[in-house]
Amino acid sequence: MQYQYEQINYQDDLPVNIFTQTVERFPYHWHEDTEILLILDGELEIRIDKDRYRLESGDIFLVNGNELHFIDSYTGYGKTQVLAMQMDSRYLKELGIDMEQKRFYLNSRDEKNAPKGIMDELKYILANMMDLIINKKSHFQLKMKKWLLELAVILLEHFEVKTKTDDTQADHDQRLLEILKYMNKNCMNAGLSLQNIADEFTLNPQYLSRYFKAKVGVSFKKKLDNMRLNKSLIALQTTDQTVTEIALQYGFPDSKAYYRVFKEVIGTTPKEFRDAFKVEVENNIAKDYLSINSSESLANLFKYLQRERNNQEVYKQKSRSVTVDLTQSKRPIHHTFTNLLTFGYAPLALRHDFNQQLTQIQKEIGFKYVRFHGIFADQMHVYNENSDGSYYFNFNYINVILDNLLKANVKPFIEIGFMPKDLASTEHTIFVWEAHVSPPKLMERWKELMEEFVRHLINRYGLDEIRTWYFEFWNEPEVPFFWRGTREEFFTLFAETYESIKSIDSKIKIGGFSSINFVKYHSWIDDFHYVTAKKNIDLDFFTFHVYNLARKPNFEPQAHKKTPVENIQSVTDFKSIMIGDEHNLSSNIDSVLEKSSALHKDIKEVWITEWNGNSDSQDLLHDTCYMAAFIAKTAIENFEKVNGMGYWTFTDVFEEFSPKMSLFHGGFGLMTYNGIKKAGYHAFYFLSQLGNELIVKRENMIVTKRGEDYQIIIYNYSHPNYLYRSFDYSQLSQESRYSVFEDEKVQAFQVTLNGMNGGYRMRKQYVNREQGSSYDSWVNIGAPIDLDDETVGYLKGKAEPGIKIEDISANQSYTLITELLPHEIQFIEFKKRY
Repeated sequence: MQYQYEQINYQDDLPVNIFTQTVERFPYHWHEDTEILLILDGELEIRIDKDRYRLESGDIFLVNGNELHFIDSYTGYGKTQVLAMQMDSRYLKELGIDMEQKRFYLNSRDEKNAPKGIMDELKYILANMMDLIINKKSHFQLKMKKWLLELAVILLEHFEVKTKTDDTQADHDQRLLEILKYMNKNCMNAGLSLQNIADEFTLNPQYLSRYFKAKVGVSFKKKLDNMRLNKSLIALQTTDQTVTEIALQYGFPDSKAYYRVFKEVIGTTPKEFRDAFKVEVENNIAKDYLSINSSESLANLFKYLQRERNNQEVYKQKSRSVTVDLTQSKRPIHHTFTNLLTFGYAPLALRHDFNQQLTQIQKEIGFKYVRFHGIFADQMHVYNENSDGSYYFNFNYINVILDNLLKANVKPFIEIGFMPKDLASTEHTIFVWEAHVSPPKLMERWKELMEEFVRHLINRYGLDEIRTWYFEFWNEPEVPFFWRGTREEFFTLFAETYESIKSIDSKIKIGGFSSINFVKYHSWIDDFHYVTAKKNIDLDFFTFHVYNLARKPNFEPQAHKKTPVENIQSVTDFKSIMIGDEHNLSSNIDSVLEKSSALHKDIKEVWITEWNGNSDSQDLLHDTCYMAAFIAKTAIENFEKVNGMGYWTFTDVFEEFSPKMSLFHGGFGLMTYNGIKKAGYHAFYFLSQLGNELIVKRENMIVTKRGEDYQIIIYNYSHPNYLYRSFDYSQLSQESRYSVFEDEKVQAFQVTLNGMNGGYRMRKQYVNREQGSSYDSWVNIGAPIDLDDETVGYLKGKAEPGIKIEDISANQSYTLITELLPHEIQFIEFKKRY
């Protein structure tokens, strides 16, 4: 029988090697350090010497250091997902724990050996270790050591067994183990030879050579080369050293020998390997660490974190002291955060339930404009062709939709697009409702449609009214999914559309192009200027989209320093992007505004016509309290920079993709499809209640004034972790969605308001996981899939903010003391009493 020695390489200052992997079969082998295996999915057989152990999903097993073992996935289950954790015995020995001299028996299948409470604790520790590594949490090296020590204590207290004194070495040879350990320690020494080993262990070289080949299965030279090669792979993947430098560093006589061994063992050249598997590291952790993990296996692992997370202690920060001078000079503010509402596409506004939600949000918050896709969608039946080739326009459905919007007291912000099917030049579509994204097959007919459409609107609603509307041309044309023609065809279409509308009335406002990939859009604008200069065409207003997306730091060679917006790729290119940090979205807005200021002639208005944290319409965080703090933070930081910012979207009545059955499925909306408010809804309600004079903006806070009354919004924002921001949602589930936040803290504020005098009624409204969050209330009642009317009514009640009222008296000053739970937002109003 041939045995293999497995070499374990630990990262700097990290005495733990932990990873998940897919296992089919691993032959008999051993390694120096203790290893714990947790089965995440499937079934596994482990053989220790002559004993066999069968493990299933959720089982945990320990392999002692220097213990010969064989691993095999059961055929019926295919590949098995396993978490492996190996602990550095050298580190533990320095702390007085000599793992090499101890033996443990840990097998969760053995009921006498596996108390459930202890097994749960071990799984909890392993899940926390992986969470620390993947998300690169602060001081993760220290925290890993803490968890390692807790795990070691559990092993010592519950699973240590007496060391066997049998000196026979039936299936393994202690002397061979010592030889292999010595080789592993010294293999980078280019002068290491068979003679050196023979001298070290007082053996005849010829005998050693035969003995080694018989026991290991390969010659001494080949095993030594393999060890050196294995050690060199990390340097090849993570450094910029030359191949020759690496060859010499790891004990090879020259690069030719290195190439020969590499080709023989790996099957490629060192350069080909480096090109294929290059890894950038940060803080000694590979940036593509997740490449060895699957979301499914990680989800099975991270469910063990939920054991204590729901009741875990949330740390309190020190109280933040803020002094606000209410008498300081003030400036008027415009409520641009409530200037624009958005929804998915036009035909939704024909639905009764949609209009009920629109009426409610307009009554309680009151947005000025509403933007949507698909004014010419085929479901609207605007452009129609007869069998004889004749055609006609029908604006009846448009009339109903626009009437519904105006009845709800919100003006249209009309996106001109997409192309009617019978007028499209190609069959390319996007979304389940099949929006056609091509140029028109007949430009003159498109122009006729535009002119008839605008004349119809003027005749129906009046010219003065139409001049107050906005007409935004197309949606994200730089993204191939939204435009299937050439750039030149797009500019031609814009120019023809612009001239058709302006020929009717020059004061109708036309703008666009609502880009999301501004680095590509910038070059479009350069070309746009060239195309339209002769025709004196320019945008009346500029629009763009912004999601909290950033290019992955290790994806592109850093030829020059990139601005945040230049790091954004297409929203569909999830290999190259991730969700940015807590400053990224505001930085992206600043970058677009800086660049766009020089792109147009006399642009007076800039609108963000879509914004959100994530471009994924099924992100489970959309339903949580996190969105309330995120919306408040983003709006307060950016509302003064633009004329309007349209959060995408106001309702989960949304049909870009196949709808999900689950009530809280992570939809974009501020309301569920059946009209239950989410936590994010209240962020906009609180914002709408701010005054018309700005007193001060501080981190996590804004203070305003209206007449003699004062208004304050305070929020406690936490940003999600690295794993979630890499679009890996394995730490999220239907009933547990806060485990991706690594820095949740209760935040206390002490706000001294100088210049307040007399009597006031203080009214505090708040939204947190206990009040104002329909999602959390849904979880608390058992997360039912099917909801009757009574349950819906209950959730609508729990979805309303909490409220506290107190009459106060101020003598030139008042100190507000308040405390916010993680993700909580508060609106505090002081109304003057006479």
